[in-house]
Amino acid sequence: MNTLTATIPTQTEYAEFAPARPAAEVKVKAKAKWLLLPWGKILAGAAIIAVAGAGIGSYVYYAAGFESTDDAFLQGDVHPVSPRINGTVAKVLVDDNAHVEAGQPLVEIDPADLNLAVQGSEADLAQARANADQVTSQIARAQADVETAIARIAQNAAQLTLAELDLHRMETLADKGAISRQELDTSRAAFDAAAATQQSLNSARASAEAGLVSAQTQRAVALAQVQKAEATLSTAKLQVDYTIIRAPSAGRIAKKTVEVGQRLQPGQPVMAVVDDQVWVVANFKENQLAHLRPGEKVNVRVDAMDGRSFQGVVDSFSPGTGAQFSLLPPDNATGNFTKIVQRVPVKIRFAHEALAASALRLSPGLSAVVKVSVR
Repeated sequence: MNTLTATIPTQTEYAEFAPARPAAEVKVKAKAKWLLLPWGKILAGAAIIAVAGAGIGSYVYYAAGFESTDDAFLQGDVHPVSPRINGTVAKVLVDDNAHVEAGQPLVEIDPADLNLAVQGSEADLAQARANADQVTSQIARAQADVETAIARIAQNAAQLTLAELDLHRMETLADKGAISRQELDTSRAAFDAAAATQQSLNSARASAEAGLVSAQTQRAVALAQVQKAEATLSTAKLQVDYTIIRAPSAGRIAKKTVEVGQRLQPGQPVMAVVDDQVWVVANFKENQLAHLRPGEKVNVRVDAMDGRSFQGVVDSFSPGTGAQFSLLPPDNATGNFTKIVQRVPVKIRFAHEALAASALRLSPGLSAVVKVSVR
């Protein structure tokens, strides 16, 4: 027992053989002992709180200058494409997702039947114009007849005047017994004949004038027929032009359902053209609208672009909340009322330079996160 106790080194002896500790370790332990003191803990805690407060304050100040929402998506005009006439598809000139320009042909319908209609309309127009020319000739002849009747009336009027003077002279001479009764009767007969001729010529003039009015009326009818034939021909040509279905605007093809040989009806949807111009519809809460103004700068982050950011500006605000334009808008005047924060759609337009390289990858319906600078 005493032997074992004698062989165990004491603490002092162990310390003599222990390796020397570095000076840095001794300083750290000294600092640790300082932190263990009551006033040291208070100062350390105050420092931590000050740093955290400064960070939180900076974040709050930064966040107060922005309004953001992830309830946002891309929107764009989608133009439905449909035929305006009946017909059989002869050619389909575009593929799915292809980019087209405004007015570019998309589908061709067989125009054979419509070309025959154009030929028939052209023949009807030629006939109508020939009838109008014929009526014009009749008007010219009727005008000549009227002028001839007027000239004859003037000529006979002179003869009638002469016959009347002769009759008066003969009557004077007959009263004096200078001429025979037969000569007086001859003069009176000449006057009566001239008067009858004048009446006949007046009737002929009235008939010629009536013929002129009738020809002019026929001409109006003929010109109306010409206009009708021209309209029919224009309609027939327009129908032929409708055999080519064109793109209503520049964009990309979507929902193509037309194939060669398919029979189409007017108004039947065959495809859609998604417009190149897209914008963002961000549904902000109503309590976020106080500082939003048109023209404020917006940062748009699109999920489909791996979170890439685009620059834009606030364009306009919806005149009502989304719930107001829903199929069944809420009626808060009935039943129990629970206040629900409403959302208002805000239209945001991209800066044109921001879409230069990514316009074809931004499609309506894509999700986005927007942040508006309201400072």
